[in-house]
Amino acid sequence: MRAHFLDALRGMAVVWMIIFHAAYDMKMFNFISWDFSQGFWYAFPRVIAFTFLFCVGASLNYAHSTGPNWNILAKRSLKLALAAGAVSLGTYLLFPSQWVYFGTLHCILVGSVLGAMVVNKRTLAAVLLMLMLISQYLLGYDIKWVSSILQRPSLDFIPIYPWFWAILLGILVGPYLSRIPLLRDMKPQQTLNFMGRHSLKIYLLHQPFLFGCLWVISQVVSS
Repeated sequence: MRAHFLDALRGMAVVWMIIFHAAYDMKMFNFISWDFSQGFWYAFPRVIAFTFLFCVGASLNYAHSTGPNWNILAKRSLKLALAAGAVSLGTYLLFPSQWVYFGTLHCILVGSVLGAMVVNKRTLAAVLLMLMLISQYLLGYDIKWVSSILQRPSLDFIPIYPWFWAILLGILVGPYLSRIPLLRDMKPQQTLNFMGRHSLKIYLLHQPFLFGCLWVISQVVSS
């Protein structure tokens, strides 16, 4: 059983991701001079990451409602591990000083396994979420302090702490969203649902495509 509203939400996150990466790549090629360290362009990728992770947590309710389904979890984890490894290797070869050692896919991989273990233990999930939110409030919501500990800049750094809170929220809220008639009875939105169902493939392919196109354009413009 598929939750069409989750596919659509994930698909919308894919659209936002493509927009952000297109803008970020344009800045790398000096086509634009926007500031990505503050304001909208600082918040935008964090909203995107939250949306993906929230969908991960909400989706766990469908596959692991009675506890971890190890067959499904193993297959999905293998795909995510290969995809995350490809991202790490590719960025290491192209951007060795900013390679992705724990990005969105890495967080989804670890968070999916951890989430599957608590998805049917809702009290524990709620307590963990509360503790994480309290600790983030006390430490500050900005995760730059984590980066400062690791001392490794990265193009995409989404550590399991504190971002696991988004998966926990999805786990806890997901079942209630599915009871809302407007969402429960939502018909598939062709484009968004397609992108949501194939989000991993799009995630892996869109950036090389965008970067390659902009590189070609930059060569033409500079020649």
